[in-house]
Amino acid sequence: MTQTRRVIQVPGVEEAMRVLLRAEDSDGSLGAVEMWMGPGEAGPPLHRHGLHAESFYVLEGEMTLRVGDARVADGPGLWATAPAGVPHTLANFSSGPARVLCLFSPGGFERRFQRMLASDPEREGLAELAEAERETELLGPPMEPPSPS
Repeated sequence: MTQTRRVIQVPGVEEAMRVLLRAEDSDGSLGAVEMWMGPGEAGPPLHRHGLHAESFYVLEGEMTLRVGDARVADGPGLWATAPAGVPHTLANFSSGPARVLCLFSPGGFERRFQRMLASDPEREGLAELAEAERETELLGPPMEPPSPS
């Protein structure tokens, strides 16, 4: 019998972004992506997902997270969840690199990151958007750094 799911994987630690869990490997319930962000790096535009929640767990460095009207900057252990329909974004406004774990529930949105990492998305069967991607709405620009005090 051939195992088709990638239940256990050991990706390289030097990658700026890696998909750790795909929806198809979790019966659709969860997707997981790990991202590194350089110092001063703005994240994605303000957006909301119509079909899934997105959670963030800071693993290293300091990240600024915006969920709804709340905005917080902190280091390892910072946890935030944007339920479906709630605007959110993230950025690294610190002077050092940061690493964050992003979880999507149910899974599916990690396919966007798979496509970004693919050398040939069409050949790799990633050309078509996942439903979670189609149901994501861009609301505004990326978060601005805080004003100097």
